[in-house]
Amino acid sequence: MTLAISVLKLAGLSAVIESHDTIRLPDGRRARFPSFTQRPRGEDTDVDLLLLTPRTVTATQIALAKQTETVLLVDVDRRRVWIDGEQVLGVHDRWKDAAPIYVTFAVARMLAVNGSTFDGMVRAGLTPGQVDDALARLGKRVYRTDIGWESRQVGGLIDFAIACYPGPGGVRTRWTSDLPLTEQAERLIEAGCRISGRAISERPGYPAISERNMPYRVVAFTEQEVDMTVLGFEPDTIGLAGTELIRPADPTIAVTAAAAGYADRTDDIITANTLLRADLRNDDDAASIDEVRSRLQFLADTGYDLRHNLPS
Repeated sequence: MTLAISVLKLAGLSAVIESHDTIRLPDGRRARFPSFTQRPRGEDTDVDLLLLTPRTVTATQIALAKQTETVLLVDVDRRRVWIDGEQVLGVHDRWKDAAPIYVTFAVARMLAVNGSTFDGMVRAGLTPGQVDDALARLGKRVYRTDIGWESRQVGGLIDFAIACYPGPGGVRTRWTSDLPLTEQAERLIEAGCRISGRAISERPGYPAISERNMPYRVVAFTEQEVDMTVLGFEPDTIGLAGTELIRPADPTIAVTAAAAGYADRTDDIITANTLLRADLRNDDDAASIDEVRSRLQFLADTGYDLRHNLPS
């Protein structure tokens, strides 16, 4: 808390400590650390702000602070503060700086299973310069054959693209609805979103994780603003259930999904990464990751044999 007070002072917010978990700002508002322990009976619980000072500030937490005026987010390491939905101290993140990395992983996803030609990746929606740069960044992980580019090791890009992908970034919001999760997913797809994670287990043509129960949350990606209230959703203030809507900083999510032939979901590797990043991953999520990964490895093996006329 002492470090948080110091950073707040740099932002012009000379806060004072009231108790072991509560501070008071110059304007009189009180902010408290979240606590999972029961407070003593009779102790005042009236606070105006939720004080967050995580060791590592994530894009999700920044999005929460921007969209929830009752959240006071303090990034001690990088001297950044968000209050009243605005960043009032520190350097703003520049997601565009990550664009080359996002394109690199998009090319890795395109090459991971079936390989592709240079022109094929350009037709998918990337520029020649982006493809050239991404291939250079992938280095010895890929090589050029007579029929195009592919992973140097059969299936070798699959685990790399799943585990090392830095995440989609951007803005995440959480919503809740009384509708069944399958109906929530259908409405989001009709609104132009792509669903991901275990929510796709109920979608036609995707048998790999269809034996698993539906998750507690639907994860959906969108490139455009979506009026969730019109679709029957309301903001989820608890964050333990409902639908997670992601407007990614990664501009390639739709590109690789379309290249895989999907109009209603993310590509399989992004789906596996969504499962990997689930904040409350259970045994079904872990098993689903293995199933998706095994399916991709099988397709990579058989695809390589077919491309190079090898006996099965």
